[in-house]
Amino acid sequence: MLKGVHSSKKTLANGKVERYYYAWKNGPRIKAQPGTDEFAQEYYRLVNERKPRSHETVGALVEIYSLKQLPTLSAATQRSYRPFLNKIEKKFGSMPFAAVEELGSRQEFENWRDTMVDRPRTADLAWTVLKLLFSYATEKEMLKRNPCLGGGRMAKAGTRKDIIWTDEEIAALSASAPQQIADALLLAQWTGQRQGDLLALSWANYDGTHIRLKQSKGGRRVTVKVSSELKDVLDARRAVVASENSGMDISDLPILTNSRGERWTSDGFRTSWGKVVAKTSVKGKTFHDLRGTFITSARRAGASIDDIAMATGHSTKEVRSVLETHYMADDEQVRDAVIIKMERNSRRTKPSN
Repeated sequence: MLKGVHSSKKTLANGKVERYYYAWKNGPRIKAQPGTDEFAQEYYRLVNERKPRSHETVGALVEIYSLKQLPTLSAATQRSYRPFLNKIEKKFGSMPFAAVEELGSRQEFENWRDTMVDRPRTADLAWTVLKLLFSYATEKEMLKRNPCLGGGRMAKAGTRKDIIWTDEEIAALSASAPQQIADALLLAQWTGQRQGDLLALSWANYDGTHIRLKQSKGGRRVTVKVSSELKDVLDARRAVVASENSGMDISDLPILTNSRGERWTSDGFRTSWGKVVAKTSVKGKTFHDLRGTFITSARRAGASIDDIAMATGHSTKEVRSVLETHYMADDEQVRDAVIIKMERNSRRTKPSN
């Protein structure tokens, strides 16, 4: 096959699978039969007719950013940015740098963002990616100015109190989920760790009383005491794994596995999790929200901010910010607890008749 030729499969209406060939990825289709002289001739003709992209366009900038800067970001960030980089390239790809630098260009970018006004969080992320793209260009002295600095947010910040998982929601999902999803839910509920770190856990991380891990983000080492509920599940699961792998060292085997007994991939877990949640009455809650739920539950149970920080791997400043700004900005249970404690103290100190 000629170097640079891109191919893809397509299932036709009759069930037959056909393979199509293109001069390059997202390029024109080569209609000649592969392996023939006509195929090679058509390929070279299309390549020769391809207009070279100017190095001073937004499209070229997207290519450079995607190649050099995007891979330095976390896998989750890359996944969230790529769709917007594609949208930016499609909308502004031919726009020259000179037009970006012109006064008044900001209005054109804002008009594009405003087409997503019905999805404020999407609009905010689109603007964020555009701003970061131009910031990268100005830092590398490709652009003289970033027209998208500032801009505010369309989505209201507000409190995240309403997207804390309730006990009823956790119970509902656990009851309807297959065991491999229920186990992940329980681990998140009782450890407050990120999805990626939980999926990476092996039996070597569990000593029967604690889970010890090194977080992928920041490299902080965390030790979490295992609750009795979680311990029962982990001990039973470990016994099954040991029995299935009799005589083998299971230390490197994953704690969380998919339906095939293999370690989850991030995309595989996300897809399976989404399908399970979609079948329940739970709405607007994500796996990541279980991390904030852990922080909130721990604080409501009386844990100090320092203790929560040690258990989750946050800094104390981060825990305080989460509690005060997001998760407990308007928490009725917390307000009630303050009055209850004051009443108890009042009864203790009030002189008897």
